[in-house]
Amino acid sequence: MASERARQDLFNLHMNMIQEISKRLLAALENDLEQASSAATNLLQKLTATLKLTRDALKKLRLHFNEVTFKDKTEEIPIFKYLKPSFYQWQIYYTELYNLESNLPQGDAEKLVLFLEQELAYIERFFKQYAFLYQYYRLDATELDSLYFIRGADMQSILLPEVPDLDHGFSTSCDYLFAKFRAFEALKEWVLERLLLLRKKPVDAQSLLGNVKAGEMAWTGDTIDLAEVGLGFYHTGKLNNGTAGLGEIFRWLEETFRVNIGVPAKRFAELRKRKRLSRTRYLNEMRDSLNLKMDNENEYVPTGKKKPNSAMDGDE
Repeated sequence: MASERARQDLFNLHMNMIQEISKRLLAALENDLEQASSAATNLLQKLTATLKLTRDALKKLRLHFNEVTFKDKTEEIPIFKYLKPSFYQWQIYYTELYNLESNLPQGDAEKLVLFLEQELAYIERFFKQYAFLYQYYRLDATELDSLYFIRGADMQSILLPEVPDLDHGFSTSCDYLFAKFRAFEALKEWVLERLLLLRKKPVDAQSLLGNVKAGEMAWTGDTIDLAEVGLGFYHTGKLNNGTAGLGEIFRWLEETFRVNIGVPAKRFAELRKRKRLSRTRYLNEMRDSLNLKMDNENEYVPTGKKKPNSAMDGDE
């Protein structure tokens, strides 16, 4: 009895550890994916960088999984129902996003809208094709978990899609499909944001991807960073003597930089939920970069000017 309790205590310890480690790994992965996506100079570079980051994170997750000894197979359900799909979704998402972005039609906004509407229909068809399982996923049902999320479970069904040649020691019948549900939901949000942007202010394909002509300005970073700026403007009351509303500020930034930032309350909630990252990461980055330039004032050289002896000299 005592040995059984000790074994259970050890299992609980290992499960708590893998869940905590997984949270940290996922937060680090999503942060690295944002940075890699922003830093990439072309679509193939973005795909290559994001896939490598995701695969490396999955390898680390598997190593921690191997350290856990399960008393019975049902204990591994949370790993394959929640943890692994939260990582694997990004491999699917960035692959699908590469295919979408690389096929954006050249031409006017009308062609772009038609293309994105077709992509949206493709995503919706996928959800309808697996309607039962998608409903199971959305409801967070549990009745069939022992078939869907246990390794080696005999699950022969026409409801399941063909999957890549996965690692059978770290895969179940449905963890890939649940990851794909997550990925396609994120892809759907990407498409809807671009459609909203096009309907508010028609742009071409290059502008939609953040590629702009000389003399034009478009936001090419993460929209959550611009949300930080907008929230900063609002809460410091520096626009229109403090009378500008948060929604007005977000719309102004969207129109100015040709992006869709999203719902202010939702973006604020995202910032509040940050654990590993600073809640004001981008504003901190701006502050630190400016302080670094001030600390190394002799390095500042205005474009087209001869390097002055100091930053003060450069203002003369």
